Amino acid sequence: MCGEQSTRDTLHVFSCYSGFEFLSPERHVVANVEFDLPSLSSELTRQLGQTLHTKLSSPVVLLSPDTAENIRLLLRQALGSIQVSEAATPEQYKERQSLLERNLLYGLMEAVSDFPELAADRSPKSSKNWELVKRVQQFLQNPDSCVLSIAELCIELNLSRRTIQYAFENAIGTNPAKYLRAVRLNHVRHDLMRGLSVTEAAIRWGFLHLSAFAHDYRVFFGELPSTTSKRYGYAQSLMAHQSSD
Repeated sequence: MCGEQSTRDTLHVFSCYSGFEFLSPERHVVANVEFDLPSLSSELTRQLGQTLHTKLSSPVVLLSPDTAENIRLLLRQALGSIQVSEAATPEQYKERQSLLERNLLYGLMEAVSDFPELAADRSPKSSKNWELVKRVQQFLQNPDSCVLSIAELCIELNLSRRTIQYAFENAIGTNPAKYLRAVRLNHVRHDLMRGLSVTEAAIRWGFLHLSAFAHDYRVFFGELPSTTSKRYGYAQSLMAHQSSD
């Protein structure tokens, strides 16, 4: 592509304004993601898009196999979310569009960026690690501020992935990615118990790909989210019936 060799783990960067040429063999599969910065849905995503545009100065980025696989998974989830959005109201569609933009932009930022690590003690005390965990917890209290990935968390805190990873493992014995997912899944479960639908609760906490969400929910809680929803929906209707009697 544009004179650069393409492999399974290659990220190509090009613009339609400068022109490009793409030659491929049969059965070659390529996924394209296009960002029109002025058309992004919020000031936050426009700023992220501009930052990403600045960082992508090289026409080709050779990703590690794990990073490339994470990008492929992100794209598959993005495609899966389109079907969910087809039946959405205009307000829901706008919310999901913003969520999708954030997921893609932060995912690409993580793939191509080295987050700057602040000058800090390489062996921080446990109290400092707890303070960092508490700062993260503040981002997870409501869906408007809830971070969706470690890449987003790194930018919000202006810390490196390594610093955050160490703090979580030292303070609570788990990695931050698992912690973020566990907290978001628990928020969804709480919303299901309050009567929200599975789709509403999942989207509210940033789970766009519903089948992947249902799998993670079942692994975490031992049942499908629909089972939780039906059980608490039945309990609420039974209580309402008894109170009317």
